[in-house]
Amino acid sequence: MVTFNAKAGWMEFPRLSAGADLANTYTLAYKVTDDATEKWTSRFIRFKGKDRKAYYGAARLLYHAFPPLFETMGLRNASCAFISALSSSETAADPERQIPYITSQLAETVGTRSAVSALTKQPHNKIHLLYRSEQRDAELGKAQYVCRPLNASNVFVFDDFVTRGSTLCLIARAVLAANPGARVFGVALAKTERINWCPHPDNGHVPRDWDRVWQDGENELA
Repeated sequence: MVTFNAKAGWMEFPRLSAGADLANTYTLAYKVTDDATEKWTSRFIRFKGKDRKAYYGAARLLYHAFPPLFETMGLRNASCAFISALSSSETAADPERQIPYITSQLAETVGTRSAVSALTKQPHNKIHLLYRSEQRDAELGKAQYVCRPLNASNVFVFDDFVTRGSTLCLIARAVLAANPGARVFGVALAKTERINWCPHPDNGHVPRDWDRVWQDGENELA
């Protein structure tokens, strides 16, 4: 079981199963794959299913919750660059897709640099359809991530969900290859977990006001 620290309401994972090249990874909550009735999990499932209300809820919460987290880290704004993970079919980030768009908006909000175009890769099949870790790793190996120099000592990679950290780790390696000495942080909506693997993936740490913020976002489309 991978444990986390609480930080500004977020889950701070000092390490992930496959994330040796990452510094810390931050997620808002758990996405419990074998309990779709759990409130936050059901929201994340709707986000993954391209539900527009869930898109607005997630965006509104990230705009609310990330700036306080960033502030607690005490980093110089000029030392940071924000990039986005890519979907399986992308070779470069579509700036209008949800995660790259949110990434750019957050960079503007906290006064850092958005570099969502810095990362490229080869297309590959969707890994969430593969259930064995070796199959997922083999498919991700086809991506062949490349990152351009960023002139940043702290690079934040934003994604929707993280499980073992394989995707974030591959991106981190590409970032570090082009930016030696940088630190790479992962940021995602949720850490995917299973009750059968992690007996108590509890979202009791989530601040109460986050529920209202998410719902306010969804209500924008009501």
